[in-house]
Amino acid sequence: MYNRTYTGKIELAVLDTAGTFCDGPGDLRHRWPKDDLRGCKAPVVPFYEALQQFGIECDWAEIRKPMGAFKPTHLRMLLNLPEISAQWEEKYGRPWNEDDFDAVLAAFRPLMSKYIVDEDLAKPIPGAVECIDKLRAAGILVGCDTGYYAEDSAALNKLLEEKFGMKFDVVTNAEKVPGRPAPFMVFDCMLQAYEITKKEIPVEAVVKIDDTAPGMKCGNNAGVWTIGLYASGSNNYDQLAAAKPDFLVPDVSYVPEIIFGQIEPRLRRGERPGQGIIETI
Repeated sequence: MYNRTYTGKIELAVLDTAGTFCDGPGDLRHRWPKDDLRGCKAPVVPFYEALQQFGIECDWAEIRKPMGAFKPTHLRMLLNLPEISAQWEEKYGRPWNEDDFDAVLAAFRPLMSKYIVDEDLAKPIPGAVECIDKLRAAGILVGCDTGYYAEDSAALNKLLEEKFGMKFDVVTNAEKVPGRPAPFMVFDCMLQAYEITKKEIPVEAVVKIDDTAPGMKCGNNAGVWTIGLYASGSNNYDQLAAAKPDFLVPDVSYVPEIIFGQIEPRLRRGERPGQGIIETI
């Protein structure tokens, strides 16, 4: 009889980028006085500086609200925030329009390309390199997904590989396929993994690791296991918990322990992802 219950091992781990495996927390107030000391600064700084060029001031907390989305989508959501749209109308005497959106996005793009490879930001979070090495040693393919533009993501990954030996088996981005909270970046990584292994990978054999609620929703929508990282990136514990991941841990260094000590034993018992928060560290 055909058995619909998967009882094998994890085959693919898909990690978000900033705040997940690089660009972690730290005090950079000597460069950016509004630094909130959280990780995932590389997208925040160019949004802040681009909006400043148009006379719009915003807190980093405001900029973080849409974090996880593809960057043009993120900008549109920022401009629609009441506190930002009100500033725009006060300064320019009218609501922002599509020409304004294009102008701010054009200011943002070169800043994003600059800061994504900034030496203070483009470095692994402690434990990230070791995590990837442990997963790969166990035969798990390691993927990277991101809300960055493809060009910027490629530049960052090239730097991380050359400088820190951090390499991914499959990569995708929200410029290639619809981004979070849609499941398609996870599915794209699964398709690439199939092209490498010529082996079908069920959703139960996949883990999505992210520091944002949209990243958790992406994994949940894909039907895979989800691990939220609440201390290394953009979203805090409560924000991640509201997205109902399977596991909540401080940072990526805990991921191998969760996969080998929590998820795979559950798989052997025939359990599936998506049952709400199972474990918190």
